[in-house]
Amino acid sequence: MSTIHEDFARLYYHLHPKWTENLSHQSVRILQTIQMTGSMTVKELAIRFNLSPNTASEHVKKLEGLGYIVKQRSRTDQRVVQILLTAEGLSAVKTHTELDASRIKRVFEQLSPAEKHMIQTAFQLFREATDDCFSD
Repeated sequence: MSTIHEDFARLYYHLHPKWTENLSHQSVRILQTIQMTGSMTVKELAIRFNLSPNTASEHVKKLEGLGYIVKQRSRTDQRVVQILLTAEGLSAVKTHTELDASRIKRVFEQLSPAEKHMIQTAFQLFREATDDCFSD
């Protein structure tokens, strides 16, 4: 277990897609958080990232200007403004956080069916355990 973080870092290094858009780490994390939660308010983003409301608003303006997010009034409470990903935002967050499918395919072509199954099962088990530990 002591090397899992090193192994993951090496896997990500070799298997991440080449980025075409230059987003800050903070912007990527904000997009990813919105992706995982479905929607958020500026206040929730500020709390989650330990930012001042003004700084959170600046991040939202930047991402909205890039077309990655939209603001929408809540249907249940018109005072609340939700932040949602656009299709472009979803594409950007996937590019910056997921592995490159063509690179994974290239690696999997070198493995036996049993090895592929073992890897897929292990990753699913690890993700499920992680979800159980850290879902909020």
